[in-house]
Amino acid sequence: MINGIIRIDLGGVNCYLVKGENGFILFDTGGHLVMDKEFTNRRALLLKELEAAGCTAHNLNLIVLTHGDCDHAGNAAYLKERYQAKIAMHNADRELVETPTLQKWMESYHYEAVELQQAFQQHKEIIMKVTQKILDDFESFTPDILLEDGSSLSPYGLDAAVIHVPGHTKGSIAVLTHGGDLIAGDTLTNLGRPSPAPNADDFEQLSVSVEKLKNFSIGTVYPGHGEPFNGL
Repeated sequence: MINGIIRIDLGGVNCYLVKGENGFILFDTGGHLVMDKEFTNRRALLLKELEAAGCTAHNLNLIVLTHGDCDHAGNAAYLKERYQAKIAMHNADRELVETPTLQKWMESYHYEAVELQQAFQQHKEIIMKVTQKILDDFESFTPDILLEDGSSLSPYGLDAAVIHVPGHTKGSIAVLTHGGDLIAGDTLTNLGRPSPAPNADDFEQLSVSVEKLKNFSIGTVYPGHGEPFNGL
């Protein structure tokens, strides 16, 4: 736990549990990863970690999704029912969780690095089959709260604001706390080194969003994948 933010490492993807004034807020929920050797939604591990942190149906105030990809939203519907907590996300990613299709989910399977482009093309058929299997296992849902750029999480006990950072997906958001901690979703990663997402729906827009974040005073960055790191 750093600065009140608990990193829940689910093996390749992160969730973050933050203690507010009167309960917890969970950022992202884990789910399947396309590159997993074992087909797992990580639900059992997530529940174990939430219990260990003291998070229950009585004190989980909100579930915030940084974006609608399956590895971040895969357990959202289940957690909503189990913990009776509302789900908040940006409107631009609603279709990824309400009416997901293989085509919609693969919109962010674009890579800027040539070697990643080649690897994707080489394994595209397998990736599509695995993604379809994940899609078949996905529990769709409708978010309860639609967040916008500048939305405050103060009503849920956390002094923090939403920053809309489209690029990785159309509705990607980051959340900046009053103390300067940034929960970045997949806009920023730390896979070997801190960097923007290696895959995106729109790399030009992703670049604009990263530049936008540089206008804020940021201490620690909590990425969707990899270890937290300092600054931008």
